[in-house]
Amino acid sequence: MAPAKPAPEPTALSALYWAAAARGELSAPWCEPCADWVFPPRPRCPRCGGSEMGWRPPATTGEVVTFSVVHQAAYEAYRDDQPYVVAIVALDGGPQLMTNLVDVPDPGAVAVGQRVELTFEARGGGGQVPQFRPVG
Repeated sequence: MAPAKPAPEPTALSALYWAAAARGELSAPWCEPCADWVFPPRPRCPRCGGSEMGWRPPATTGEVVTFSVVHQAAYEAYRDDQPYVVAIVALDGGPQLMTNLVDVPDPGAVAVGQRVELTFEARGGGGQVPQFRPVG
């Protein structure tokens, strides 16, 4: 049996993201002047340089932009998941994020443009990690 997967380790910039995830919610920074997402969280907007950030929930559905099937886990904790899929998901009307695709019986069937929806994987200390699974 593989060791436990690591729990999230929030930083000052990511604390609100991980607090929302622990509640089973997705939240991301929003630049008020630009009216656009700033993800991953940063102290300033990369477009306007402003620091007027609010947090809001993005969509919980999106599509696969690109992906990789991992056949040899870099960490022992992920050994039992092999092969697994790491993907960039573009949320509907929202930011893009790197995530794992779960509940994928055949990683070879994953495709760019595939529709996915949010789910969470529990981790130690009450944390949860946002993941995505195929729709339908």
